[in-house]
Amino acid sequence: MQDSAGYYKLLELSPQASDEEIKLSYRRLAKKWHPDSNKSSGAMEMFQKLSVAHDILSDHGKRLTYDLACMAHGSDNFPDIFALKIYPNQHGAEDIGVRSLRQQVISGFLHKSRKEDQHWICNYAEALRASFLASVRNWTLGWWSWRSILKVPSVLRYNYSHVNNAEDNLAVLVHNALAYQQEHKYSEAYVCASQAWNYAAPYQKELLEKFLKSLPDVKTLPQPYWNYRRLQQVQLIVPSLLLAAILGFSVIGGMRIFHQSASDKLSYYQEVQHWRGGRGVDDVVVAKIMDIRVDLNSFNMLYHISPTTGVEVMYGPSDKFDVLTTLSQGHTVRVTGISPDKVWMRIMLDNGDMGFVHSADLVEGIGSPIPVNSQIYTGAR
Repeated sequence: MQDSAGYYKLLELSPQASDEEIKLSYRRLAKKWHPDSNKSSGAMEMFQKLSVAHDILSDHGKRLTYDLACMAHGSDNFPDIFALKIYPNQHGAEDIGVRSLRQQVISGFLHKSRKEDQHWICNYAEALRASFLASVRNWTLGWWSWRSILKVPSVLRYNYSHVNNAEDNLAVLVHNALAYQQEHKYSEAYVCASQAWNYAAPYQKELLEKFLKSLPDVKTLPQPYWNYRRLQQVQLIVPSLLLAAILGFSVIGGMRIFHQSASDKLSYYQEVQHWRGGRGVDDVVVAKIMDIRVDLNSFNMLYHISPTTGVEVMYGPSDKFDVLTTLSQGHTVRVTGISPDKVWMRIMLDNGDMGFVHSADLVEGIGSPIPVNSQIYTGAR
């Protein structure tokens, strides 16, 4: 048991001391430090402290209040236990549903990192909001510094595991139980003390049971309920949304890549047009062919048919298309485009029509003489 104000220590007793032990110890020490018999400079002050300690510990009600207050407060912030103020919620209202919530928030900027310890006394709805906002800050601002990145995992683990801190919640509930009792709000005091019982150690439960029995008949109030599992799940909302966004962008990116890849494949629903802008044969459709610059006054890009059996010219870049015409060995044509996979070449015929042949069936250079009226070459002869 704690002895935050040091009353037991002053009387040289343990918190488990009996009434008789308290009386005898006080008599002995009071006689030793009484100013009439002890002329030291600190005798009066020591005697007064002993009197205060004896006044509290010799009275069963005051002693119970002191023992409970020691469960809620340490020696560094020990209050006036007979003038306690009720802990309100974040909106400043009295609320038997308040608990303690601790969260850490980290943020970084370049090489700097800052971590804050935040402590709220709040109700459940306020805890959900505070926990969510802390998660947002950690997941959005915690990665902007290499120093903070190293700390983010420990901060996230801390926040996930501290949504229900037993020691903090015991302190808040015991404090409010005493404060409500002092304001004669016994029903509220009963609720807080009975809730504190769930967090207490065995010897603390004995004190809480004494406190509950000391209260007059009270009106039954609904017990506040905190869903700590949901508070933990709130910690996962932001990372889940970020993960979903990443997966969404990945899927969209993959679809775009697939679409781009698909667009590079042969598409047989575009009409061929002549180099002069006129329409080609109506049923000739082509792939998205990579165009090759056409200069009718140049011998560049003039090819001829190599197979001895001749070659069938297709309406489109596939053997599944109908045959446009058949060219014999050595027939000269002009290449105007090539498929992305370089399997098919688009050629211009003497009459200006376009067709497709396998690139393997063409040899660079002029083969048979070009007819005088051919449209594949209009330069000087």
